[in-house]
Amino acid sequence: MEPLKTALRSLTRRICRELEGQAIPKRPVWTVVNPPGAAPHVALDVERLALSDLHVSISIGLLRLPEYEVAAEAVENDPELREGIIVDAGGFLRKPERDNLTRALLTNFLWRYLREGVRLDWDETRFAETFNELRDELHRKTVVFHTTLPLSNIKMDIAALDFGDELKLLPASIEELERWINPDRSLPPLGAGLPQWNTHYVDRPAVLHARQTVVGQPPSTDLHAVLGQLPRVNADHAITALRLVMHAPISIIFQEHNSEGLMAFGGGGTTWGWSPPLLSPLATLDQEKATQVIRVWQLLQTSPNIDNVRLPLRRWESSLLRVSYEDRLIDAWVSLEALLLGGQEGELSYRAAVRLAEFLGTSGDNRKAIYDATRISYRWRSTIVHALSSKKLARRYPLRESVQLTTEHLRLALLKALELPERFDPNKLESELLSRDAEASRKLL
Repeated sequence: MEPLKTALRSLTRRICRELEGQAIPKRPVWTVVNPPGAAPHVALDVERLALSDLHVSISIGLLRLPEYEVAAEAVENDPELREGIIVDAGGFLRKPERDNLTRALLTNFLWRYLREGVRLDWDETRFAETFNELRDELHRKTVVFHTTLPLSNIKMDIAALDFGDELKLLPASIEELERWINPDRSLPPLGAGLPQWNTHYVDRPAVLHARQTVVGQPPSTDLHAVLGQLPRVNADHAITALRLVMHAPISIIFQEHNSEGLMAFGGGGTTWGWSPPLLSPLATLDQEKATQVIRVWQLLQTSPNIDNVRLPLRRWESSLLRVSYEDRLIDAWVSLEALLLGGQEGELSYRAAVRLAEFLGTSGDNRKAIYDATRISYRWRSTIVHALSSKKLARRYPLRESVQLTTEHLRLALLKALELPERFDPNKLESELLSRDAEASRKLL
């Protein structure tokens, strides 16, 4: 790779000469400030250097430089580099191509050498270090794909929460918040469009980060093979665990995709959902809650009852994310019936109320309260489903309170089912209740 090193040295020195004495323009940027004793807030920074503009100008300007042509030819003539110099968003290795792929590689090199616009001078030692990094990455043929998933309705009171090796929950950094408060609208994202980031949501909002190292593979004409190699992030268990513990409508607001490495092609992209997340008061993740979240996250992968709760859990989550209280209650009852009745027919309200009371109750009074609340909830369900008048019912038992009690009882039941060391059989709950009552009667005699 000596011809490439020589050509890159010449190209890098040319870029440094052109940048020497050049004033980098400034661009006003909305940022987040966190003064002592006050809440974080958004403020305008008018002195921010427009380093992204510098990066773009370097990339575009390469095509006019004779030094670039020499370096591109050195890339094409190197036997090892002919196999590929860029790993694209699908994880596929791409061969040299002067207008785009080779230019991306050399731009990455120059930006790494310039320390992302901080060091614009020529330095032989720094050049040698950067070239060694390039050589190592070209030998490994790997890039790191980052997926960033900001979450709604949750803020962090801890430094981090790890979900295994590749998924971590962190407070949003200032850099991330600046990126979302000042979106780049020149390249619209996939999805329903780019909503404005909530500028009041800047006090340590929670963000999931996934990190995957991908080895570049030759492109395939097999569509199934192509889809199978795409980097994927499965955050479902983490989101479900957070919802169960926090009892909050936590959702992924959008996904950011970025690739890191000298062989990375392009900066990345953003995918927005088709509907905005439900806005509600923020839940705060402290250390006690974090310990519970990890425990539930593990249970979602190891519990012997995961198959029993899969459908009930999905409908409880759907209920949590609904806007309408009526819709929330219907989803909750679908979940309750799936968890406690298993498709049985008969007097559903009585059987479900008895079983839920027996499963969750800790005393006679507590079981009676759960039973009564569940019976009232079922009356609301029937009223909604059959489009009956709800005036009398609403005066005595407000729908909002009934929904809150029902979803909370359901949440606790799902957690308890997950925590059981043996298979959960709801059909045994009534017999357990009768057995306990018979034993209590014998003790009284």
